[in-house]
Amino acid sequence: MAMTVQFPSPPLTGTGFVLRPLGESDYEAARASREHPETVEWVNALPEADGERLIRLVESRRHAGRLLHLAIAEENGSYLGEVLLFLRTPEAGEVGIGEIAYVVAPAARGRGLASAAVSALSAWAFSELRLERLQLSIRPDNVASRRVAEKAGYAYEGTLRSSKLIRGRRVDVALYSLLPDDPSPPST
Repeated sequence: MAMTVQFPSPPLTGTGFVLRPLGESDYEAARASREHPETVEWVNALPEADGERLIRLVESRRHAGRLLHLAIAEENGSYLGEVLLFLRTPEAGEVGIGEIAYVVAPAARGRGLASAAVSALSAWAFSELRLERLQLSIRPDNVASRRVAEKAGYAYEGTLRSSKLIRGRRVDVALYSLLPDDPSPPST
């Protein structure tokens, strides 16, 4: 039986942000971020039509040991983006592996939030969940997201053809990974 993925306690923080549970009140900002013209081609739409149903879905997946969905928020709680940790399927032999995804609201871009949030969540996933590998799947032409991966210390492994379904279309992904013993990236 799967174990519930607990929320980080105390919450993970960085310069100018805190990672907190995604809430119903974040729905409109999250939807707007994912549907923004600069974002829409890279990420899927939210899987539910309102905040209450979205939180019910992400909580059911968290309790099933499959997902941790956090808001990147200002210290006052205002939504700046999302960072998600998907736990890979043991049925496919992918034990101890997590995949991280992220979206930053357009108005909050350019502040290093994504790489800092990915770094904080990665360190926590290794220390608290004892994961043995983390990975990021990024469209090869998403230059900004690839920079996030590199700044967070992830190593490029190669391109997987037709690996993900984004908005109903199969796409290639550049696969990045991080292992617990990889060196920390230099501070920028």
